[in-house]
Amino acid sequence: MRILTGIKPTGSLHLGNYAGFVKSLLELQEKGHEIFLMIADLHALTDPTNIKKVKKIKENLVAEIVSLGIDPKKVAIFYQSEIYFHPYLAWILSCFTSLGDLYRMHHFKELTQNLKMKKEQVNAGALYYPVLQAADILLYNPDLVPVGEDQKQHLELTREIARNFNKKVKKIFKIPKEYLTQTAEIKSLTNPFKKMSKSDPDGCLGIFEPKNMIIQKIRKAVTDSEGKIYYNPTTKPGISNLILIYHLLIEKPLKEIENEFQNSSYKEFKDLIIEKFFEKFGSAREKKKEILLEVPQIVKLGKEIAFKVSCQLITEIEKII
Repeated sequence: MRILTGIKPTGSLHLGNYAGFVKSLLELQEKGHEIFLMIADLHALTDPTNIKKVKKIKENLVAEIVSLGIDPKKVAIFYQSEIYFHPYLAWILSCFTSLGDLYRMHHFKELTQNLKMKKEQVNAGALYYPVLQAADILLYNPDLVPVGEDQKQHLELTREIARNFNKKVKKIFKIPKEYLTQTAEIKSLTNPFKKMSKSDPDGCLGIFEPKNMIIQKIRKAVTDSEGKIYYNPTTKPGISNLILIYHLLIEKPLKEIENEFQNSSYKEFKDLIIEKFFEKFGSAREKKKEILLEVPQIVKLGKEIAFKVSCQLITEIEKII
């Protein structure tokens, strides 16, 4: 079974990335699937402030992914920008995509409604990137695409574009199925009603950030005044989020965690989370510097595999376009 997944290089990996992206990839690679992992550096350019930082961020990201257990011999890791077929196919697919479909995408709506930008102010890349995302996927004709809840709409657009092309030109694209990640969403340490994100640095727990910063963030994590540890995201969002984090670190059922800490203070619970965090990620944190030196060879190998597979699809398309 062929699987295509990707991650945008916007910064270092945090605990939410591990729960929703890395963990599912670790599980899939052990099942012997053919996996392509794309570092979506072209997508990162939809925010022009990223342009000068992308090169360093993407190299760092590859080192972090590999240090956390993703095996480059089992997963082809490559930079999207180095496979020129991505933007080439995106142009062709844009001719089978309506503006109406692009206007209804979550990201565009967020820019024009929540951030109150006029349509005329949004850069064309921010509107157009779902087509590039469709090209990223369809170029490899995968069977499965791992997605979080927030990316389901984009995958559905990809399927719609593929059906459109297959119907109007030639049946060439496989219609990919979604592989929904099952892990509960890790929330911000400062605002447990929002998902953990790099846009909230104080609430975002980076796996590779300095040790003293990690300890400080966990100790300052929002709780409540009740003083009891049990899982209820509605009435105890802060503590429930910390329980999910502890569950991610040690993989014990939530009920067992509640029983274990029924007589513990919040301070004791947080101290144990800190201990288990460094037990879980200590080895990866140490490996990262060494793996950073291997990144050029890792992505060179991934590029060769990705080029070979994508070239087959493009050759077929060129015959009929």
